[in-house]
Amino acid sequence: MPLIRPVAIACALALLTMTGCGGQPGTSLVDRPGYFSTAPSHSKDIPRSDSYCASAVTPNSWEPRPDNNQANHTVVSPPHNWAPENYWTKWRDKRDKVTGNFTGTTTEIIQWAACKWGIDEDTIRAQAVIESYWHMSTVGDVCGPEGEGSYGLLQIKNEDCSGAVVHGGYPHTTQSTALNVDWYGAHIRACYDGDFYDGGPWLYDGQTVDQIAAQHGWDYVFWTCVGAHFSGDWSPGQPYELQVRQILADRTWEKPGF
Repeated sequence: MPLIRPVAIACALALLTMTGCGGQPGTSLVDRPGYFSTAPSHSKDIPRSDSYCASAVTPNSWEPRPDNNQANHTVVSPPHNWAPENYWTKWRDKRDKVTGNFTGTTTEIIQWAACKWGIDEDTIRAQAVIESYWHMSTVGDVCGPEGEGSYGLLQIKNEDCSGAVVHGGYPHTTQSTALNVDWYGAHIRACYDGDFYDGGPWLYDGQTVDQIAAQHGWDYVFWTCVGAHFSGDWSPGQPYELQVRQILADRTWEKPGF
């Protein structure tokens, strides 16, 4: 059964201690009660449990995308046809915790995933604007038969144009908004935790995230991971990243007519 959030004063109070960035300055874009900002890299309490985050979501009936209703209220059972992950084991371990076990409005689902993976919730909202304008029905990167493309709110790439599996997840990533955003949160968290470092040049140009942060700060690491969702490589300051930053600054999802 999907987790449905109860309204609990205790959970609201818990947010005061659970949403900040602790001893890693610069990773929290906003710090206020009832808001989930970016938790420090290597946080031991991330991911938080599905049930905790379901109870911690701030109830919000606002829904600018009624066409998401079915996907917003669908929880799909595994297996999800993810790509085999025999090399990036730390990422695979995070991905194994992706459940999509939540239902609600689009903005509630985003907050649930932000809570679970410790990713700034408004950054997810901004990135969902550029990826799909918050429409779960969005299909991108189409270049062949069904399945060769990117799907859903955060455009999870299933297969490339050769039919090779990239991230997988199709068709479940089209059917469940929570699964789509849950996967995104896990992937950004894995990047931010340095899970793709193996001593070679990919993904971090031969450095650990701690080494990069020591030189440039944790915001630099975080935003380059946001850009990597689009480019698949380590390209600090790329146009995609700057677009997400601008959407975040403009708060496009709150504008009239969104």
